[in-house]
Amino acid sequence: MSRPTKKFIYKGLLVLASVAFIFIFFKQFGSITNAIETLSKGSWYFLIAVLALVALAAFNRGALYHSLYEFFGANDSLKRLIILSLAANFVNLAAPTGGISGMAIFISEAEEQGMSKSRATFVNIFAQFLIYAVFLVVLLFGLFYLLFNHQLQKYQIITAAALFGILFFALMVMLVALGSAARLKKLFHFVSAIINFITRLLQKRAVIDESRVHLVSQEIKLSLDLIEKKWKDLWLPVLHVFLMEAIDILTLYYLFLAFRYPIYVGILITAYAIAVLFSLMSITPGGIGVVEATMILVLSGLSVPVEMATIVVVGYRIFTYWLPFVIGYFAFRIFQQMKIERVENGTG
Repeated sequence: MSRPTKKFIYKGLLVLASVAFIFIFFKQFGSITNAIETLSKGSWYFLIAVLALVALAAFNRGALYHSLYEFFGANDSLKRLIILSLAANFVNLAAPTGGISGMAIFISEAEEQGMSKSRATFVNIFAQFLIYAVFLVVLLFGLFYLLFNHQLQKYQIITAAALFGILFFALMVMLVALGSAARLKKLFHFVSAIINFITRLLQKRAVIDESRVHLVSQEIKLSLDLIEKKWKDLWLPVLHVFLMEAIDILTLYYLFLAFRYPIYVGILITAYAIAVLFSLMSITPGGIGVVEATMILVLSGLSVPVEMATIVVVGYRIFTYWLPFVIGYFAFRIFQQMKIERVENGTG
């Protein structure tokens, strides 16, 4: 593909991203402005603390990938990985696919990160594994808390069971595939096909050469050997994943404090766990509508006044969904601009 054609495609993607951003954002503009007006009545110092947590969350997500890439022998700057993680988060929110959409952003930049695309795929899958593993601990706490308070509903059980089933099936498929080079090759063919489909939508080209898939078994074997040999050095990525959960829970906590409502830790963690569960399992992007309604139901069922639950939940969604969505959009534009510049300089 010629440079002018690549440049045209990248600029076209910027336009498409802009149109999608404007459509999704302004579709919810009325409810957002009303919510912001309500939030303005809260204690400003706690709201500033929440904004600081949003910034910390962006930094921490970039730092997670930075620590993982260093562990697997890749070199990339923390600043660029923060931009990539924000752009990947935007793509995940706009086109939720369990993290695969955002994964495609990192894989497309694999060579810039000093690794092969197959290793970049493994590293990003491993990052998702860590994130889901830690969240499942939080989710189990939330479900048991609801059970002990006689508030566990059938729809919550079914949704949680579906998530556990999907993750268990994915883990079993991976373990079976690792036991045979042929099965592993078939599995990576399947994964690469999904990633290439997404990246063709984003960049009009595949990022993984399926003719080289036979090399992936060797890449994965080396990566697994590295994990086995240096597993103690994974403490930093694991710490970043725990911080991801802690920052979001603190965001919810400070919003309650902003409106001078004392909240029990058990209720706080349970509401957060249910929010993430339904954002992952909802048919709407990022669980729009479903997460808000479910969180309000859970909080009110745990004796939080409906009015307070509504204000806090709307605020929580603004700071953890809409604000990262907006920031991620601009990060995505920066990401695409970087690719355009590399094409113009003959390095892309």
